[in-house]
Formats: sequence, structure tokens, C-alpha cells
Amino acid sequence: MHPPAHAHRPGPRYGWLLLFLCLIPLVSVVYKTAFQGRALSDLLPRTRWDLVYELHLDGGGGPVSLQGFLPVDDRRQTLVAEDDSSPGLRFIDEPDGQNRTAHWMGMRVPDDAIVHHRLSVLTSALDVRLSDDLRVPDAHPQSVTPWLRPEERLQVDHPDIRERLADIGADRGRLVPRLTAILDHVNALPSLDDGDDTDALTTLQRGDGDAREKARLFVTLARAAGLPARMVGGLVLAGVESPREHRWAEVYVGGSWVPFCPSTGGFAQQPAHWLTLARGDHDLFTPSAGVGFTPRFTVDSEQVASPRALAASTPLNLWSLFQRLGLPFSLLRTLLILPVGALVVVLFRNVVGMPTFGTFLPALIAGAASATGALWGVVGLLVVVVLVVAVRSAVQRLHLLHSPTLAILLAAVTSALLLTSLAADRVGLHALSYVAMFPIAVLAITAERLYLALEERGFRDAGRELAGTLVVILACYLVMNSLALQALMLQFPELLLLVLAADIYLGRWVGMRLSEYLRFRQLIPGEVAA
Repeated sequence: MHPPAHAHRPGPRYGWLLLFLCLIPLVSVVYKTAFQGRALSDLLPRTRWDLVYELHLDGGGGPVSLQGFLPVDDRRQTLVAEDDSSPGLRFIDEPDGQNRTAHWMGMRVPDDAIVHHRLSVLTSALDVRLSDDLRVPDAHPQSVTPWLRPEERLQVDHPDIRERLADIGADRGRLVPRLTAILDHVNALPSLDDGDDTDALTTLQRGDGDAREKARLFVTLARAAGLPARMVGGLVLAGVESPREHRWAEVYVGGSWVPFCPSTGGFAQQPAHWLTLARGDHDLFTPSAGVGFTPRFTVDSEQVASPRALAASTPLNLWSLFQRLGLPFSLLRTLLILPVGALVVVLFRNVVGMPTFGTFLPALIAGAASATGALWGVVGLLVVVVLVVAVRSAVQRLHLLHSPTLAILLAAVTSALLLTSLAADRVGLHALSYVAMFPIAVLAITAERLYLALEERGFRDAGRELAGTLVVILACYLVMNSLALQALMLQFPELLLLVLAADIYLGRWVGMRLSEYLRFRQLIPGEVAA
């Protein structure tokens, strides 16, 4: 058996068409980057957090004052909207050094009064690359020298601090190894939140601490090592049931402040879901004496365009179009990335020879699985399909026509999705609860095809096709959820022409599939001799 001499024969007309489809996007990309100064970072989506302060006060009918901190703009967060509607309270905010301080005041404030302050903030993750060649400077700018001095709870000059610094090897050498040694040492301390609020020295001597106490110790050791450092307070907006307070640190390196988190081990990075409120060792909220105070926060998030993306002047500014129409970013992202996922399916089916249920089911499921994650997306798919196959088997005994059967399967899929989401939410599997976002009609057809495969070809062939579907779903998920690829497609939507060219090229594929090559390799000349 001889493989075809040419795995692909595009023909002259198709050759020119492919060349045309490839040249247009490449020329456009070169023009935008070389002459318009575009960069991928300009169009990376940002997360908008709609945060509400609900600060409950027990004023007892007397005067009340509450001080707190509000976010300020920096290189990773931008305040886009703000509104205060606190009945019976006067609201004032003012700059306070690196911070912005808020004051809520009232003369006759009853119990159960509520401070209601709404914020909308754009955030992005920060990941700073520090060179291993950096040295600890002999002198620092005067503006940051206050962050080298001892403070009441930061005993920089204490002998125990100096001794510990020498013990971990952070009193000598280059800058990055020093910071690494300090961070690793503080992060390794057991976490203990006993309600005490101890200083850096006590945390060092006791050998444990909460996030705030660890941040104090990290800052103290960094200052003792000759590095300006300060504490940071803010809110963790995601990954928890409701926003909670958190503390970390910043170190002045190479002319900018770089984040470090001693309680999580975060080195020179800050996640997008951390909102910075106060720089320095401050309580985020301080009520007047004798006033009961209970902070509560609620938050919603949405992926939105960056301001530079909206301002880009181009006929293909899809960001601006979707904003004017009031359509969500997730829809735009799905529309642009779904053809890429379909191309992945084509590669696996036409070139690799891997069977799947449906032509584009893997791409559609992978797109929906962005809310659940790959693992729980596969689990949700299996749970729903197995349940629906069981229903299909029961319906078969009724000898119904094909269309009513599909309608019943559609209802079964809907019920299975809702029941799976409900059960997942009850047991705390919040990612799996988003399985309700999966395409209902596609799942119904998939369950029908799985049932027919089981009936007609047996468990082995049906299982192989199901396994192939899962593999291709995971491949599509990895490609479609690549932030770099999403940014590339959002910045240059004309790259869809390259995807179209690849589809045309693969559409005339006449070579052996990889699975066929592996199956018949013993019959191919050269393979036998080898």
C-alpha cells in the first residue's frame, strides 16, 4: 500500500486564493503594528468589578464618623464610576498621600444605618520580571527613604530582626535572591488568625501569623536588607464567597513599586482580582469610638474592553461596536475564537483521524467550558450525556417518532443541566454549577448519537468515539482559552481570513490520516525495512 505522492493538491486556482487570504491579514497586521503603534497589551480585556460597600453602623441616635479607603488609579486598576447613596450621612473623600480617604459623618445616626457606596473599577493582573543581575542600591531617591525607616510595629533595627536576616542569607548578595529568601521564610511560617494584631517582632518570635502580620514581618525584613518596602491593604474580589480584606506588600525595585504577598508566596505579581485600597499599615475602615460597625461587600464582574481599545480608530473596532450595542464582551470573544476552535476540530478529524460526536460539538462545548474550566466541563458533559442516554433508552420502549423523541431528549437535557447545576451548588462545586451554560440542542443531539452508536456498533466503538470527543474538547479548550490568542484575534479580527485559508487547505486534504498511518505503517515501504 502506497500513500499518495502528494498529501495535498490545492490546484492553481486554490493556490492563488490561499495566497490572497493569507496576504490580506498579514499586511493589515504589519500596518497596524509598524505604522499605528498597536500592541497586544492595548487590547487585552480587563475585568470590571462592580463593588458595593454596605457598611452597617449602630449609631444609637448620636453622632457618627467612619473613615475608610477608596481605590485610586494606578498601572493595574482604573476607577471608572463611583456613587454614594448613604441616607442620613455626609460623604467626603480627599487625597491622602498615596491613598484616597473617605469620611462618612452624621449627627443623629440610628442603629442599623447603612453606608452604601458603589464603585466600578477596571483591573488587570500585574506580573513583573525582575532581572537576576539587580543589586541593592547604595542610595535611594529621597521620596522613598521614609519606607526604609523603623515604625512602631516595624522594628527594623531590632537585633532579632538583623539576626534572622543574616540567618536566611538575606543580608548580602544580589537583590532577587535576598527578596526570594525573605519571601520564602515568611511564607513558610504557619498561618494563624487568632484575632490578635501583633507587630513584626512578635510575629518573628512567635513563628506564625495572619496575612497582615506576615506582611509586617516581610516589610520589616526587606527594610532591614536596605530595600524600601510598604504594606498594602485591599480586597480579594474573587475566589471567595464574598469580598474579604487582605494584606500584602510592595518593594521599591528599579524605580517602581513591585507587589509581593508573604501569605500566598506571590513573587512580584498581583492577581487581577485583588483591589488595592490603602498603601501603608492602615485599617481599611475605622468607626468613631463606641460605634458598632459591620462591613459587608457585594461584587459582580464582567470582562470589558480597555480604554485604549475603545479609542482605537479603525473600521474593524469591534469593541466599540459591541459597547454601543450593549452586548457583552464574552459574546465578542466567542464569535471571534469559535472559528479557531472549529479549525482544531477539523485538524483532529481530517488530519489525525480522531472520531467525534458531531462536527463542531467539541468547539461549542469548549467555548461554554470557559465558565466551568476544562475538568468540570468534561465532568458536566459526561454526567448530562449519561443521564440523557438513560432517558433515551427508556423512551425507546415507547416506539415514538424521531421528532418527538428529540423533543423529549431536549427536555431531558434541560432537566439534567439544571439538576447538575443545583447539585453542584449544594455541595460547593461552584465551577460545575455553570454547566447550565452548555448548548442544550447540541447536547441532545450528542446524546442521541451516543445512544445510536451503542445500539448499532456496540460499547467499544461508541466508547472510542466518546473518548475522541473528550480529547478534542480538551484540545479546543486549551486553544480557545489562550489569553494571548484571544487578544490577537480581538486586536486583529482580519486574522479570521487565515483561519479560512487553513480550512480551505484542509478541505482538499487527500493524504493519509495520522491514525491510518499508525494502523497501516507495517504495509508502507520503508517502514517494513526499518
